[in-house]
Amino acid sequence: MRFTFCPDCGQKLSARDLGDEHDVPWCDGCGRPWFEMFPCCVIVLVRRAGKFALIKQNSCEQSERDKYVCVSGYIKTGESAEQAALREVKEELGLDPLYCTLVSSYVYKKKQMLMLGFCVDADEGEFSLSDELCEAKWFNKEQAVELLGKTTVGDRLISDILSKGI
Repeated sequence: MRFTFCPDCGQKLSARDLGDEHDVPWCDGCGRPWFEMFPCCVIVLVRRAGKFALIKQNSCEQSERDKYVCVSGYIKTGESAEQAALREVKEELGLDPLYCTLVSSYVYKKKQMLMLGFCVDADEGEFSLSDELCEAKWFNKEQAVELLGKTTVGDRLISDILSKGI
């Protein structure tokens, strides 16, 4: 989102060059820049005993309802990315996370967002799905690679996890 008016005082913003940044929206009233904003999310590949948990979401468009994806969600204000990853695993799958490893960051162009990718090892237990999900299943490495190959960020996340030996 690119600001036209100052979110603090409401004054119309002007463009200002700030070092290497050109045409940054600037508030003369507050004396501060307003850089473009975009949502930050986590995308999480949950792992246990060599298998990966993938989900199907209720909120998908009709054409994507049969697609398996990784757990994901927005980072809340006051929450670290790691906290968001652990929270999403617990909320969506009902599993207790054991370890959380940052893998990489990814630009998801379709929705104009930054996704921080994690691999989370989960404790034993059964799925207890949130209302957002219609299904979750464990897949071996080959199946997970194939299913996530039909996605954008999930494909890059599992590739990075496997190539980095995470």
